[in-house]
Amino acid sequence: MVEMETLRIKLEQIVGAPLRIKQLTKQQSEIVFDQAECHESSKGRDMDQSHGSNCKLKASVVVDDRIWYPLYMKGGHVYALEAPAGEISREVMQLIELLVAQVKPQDNESLPVGVEEESEILRFGAWIVDQLDQERGDSEIPDDLDLKRRLTGEMIPFLLTCESAYAADVSRTQLKKLLRSYFDGDVVLVPLRSYEWLVLARKELVVGTGEEKDDDSSESETDMLSAFCLGLYELIANEWVGTFHLAVAPSILPMKSLPSAVSLLRKTIFLGRTFHVAEHVHFPWELLLEQLIYGIPLDQRKLFLEQAGDCGALFSDNETLSTLETFFQLDCNVSETAKRLYIHRNTLLYRLDKIKQETGLDVRSFGDAVLVKLAMLLYKVTKRK
Repeated sequence: MVEMETLRIKLEQIVGAPLRIKQLTKQQSEIVFDQAECHESSKGRDMDQSHGSNCKLKASVVVDDRIWYPLYMKGGHVYALEAPAGEISREVMQLIELLVAQVKPQDNESLPVGVEEESEILRFGAWIVDQLDQERGDSEIPDDLDLKRRLTGEMIPFLLTCESAYAADVSRTQLKKLLRSYFDGDVVLVPLRSYEWLVLARKELVVGTGEEKDDDSSESETDMLSAFCLGLYELIANEWVGTFHLAVAPSILPMKSLPSAVSLLRKTIFLGRTFHVAEHVHFPWELLLEQLIYGIPLDQRKLFLEQAGDCGALFSDNETLSTLETFFQLDCNVSETAKRLYIHRNTLLYRLDKIKQETGLDVRSFGDAVLVKLAMLLYKVTKRK
C-alpha cells in the first residue's frame, strides 16, 4: 500500500496547495459517512454500532472552505486528507478524489498494522505542528497520543530538512530503515511539514550510557553529538540526491519539552542557513552569537555597521570572507588558519595586513577581532540577502 504521507507529499507538490492528514472529531466524522448506506446497515441496530462496519465513507466532503477526502477509520475516528477548497480547481479536486480512492483501505476497519502505526505517527506530527503554530512550547504530550508510550527517558532530538524536490521520493519507511542502520537501534521518525522530519533516539544510542563521564579524557556530550551528527549527515548525503540540513539538540525529556525542542532545532537550521551558507549541519551551542545578532533591530544593525566603518566591499570579497571565517573558527591561530586554507603563512599575514589597512582594525588583536566578527555577522543578516 502506498504510504499516506508519501501520497500527501506528492499531491502537495503537484497541486501547489498545502495538504495535511487530519483526524476528525466524532462529530466531524458523522458527516463523512454515506447516510443511505448507514440507514440500510443500521436497521435493528444502533447507528453508532453500524459506523465502521457496513457504513461506507464518502469519496469527499466540502466543509466551509476545506475539503476532506476520508482515508480510513481507527478507534471510532476518521482520518482524512484535508485540502483548501479555495486554492484548487474543481478538476484538481476530482483528481485527488480519484487517487485517494485507489490507495485507501476498502474495509473501513480493516487497517493493516503498518498503516495503523503510520496514522499514529502522522497524528503525533500534526500535534507537534499545532503546538508550534500556537507557540505552546511547554505543552506536555496528551495521553490520547499512543506514541507517548515510546517516549520515555532521555532522548536526543534531530531535525532533518530538505531543500530539494527529490525529497518527495523519500518515504518514511526508507528513511527509517536508513536511520536504524546508523543508530544501531530503533528510532522514532515523525514527518512534520513537507520535507521536514523529526528524529528521536534514545540517549544511549547516540552518546552511550555515560558510565565513563567522570574520566577527564572523555568527550563532552556536545562533542559526541557533533561527531555523531556529522556522520549521520554524510550517510544521508551519500544515499540521497539533494541539499539537506541537519540539526541536533542536547538530550531532552520528550514528555515535557518536545515542542520547544523542535522550535529550537528549526531556529538552529534557520540561523545556520542565514549566517553560514556553506554549512549543512548546525548546532545550537555554536550559534549563540548569531542568535543574539539576529535579534538586533534592523535600524540598530545599520547604525553599528556605519559606526564600525562600511565593510561591505571587504565582506563581499569571497576570498577575504573565507579567510576571516576560517581565522575566527580556528581561534585566530595564524599557523592553523594557513594550513586549513592551504596557503603560506606569509600569504595569510599579507591578507590580514590588507584588512587592517582597509578597516583600521587588526584582527590579531582581541578587541578588533570582536568588532570585525560582529560586523561580519551583521553584514550577513543585514545586507546579504
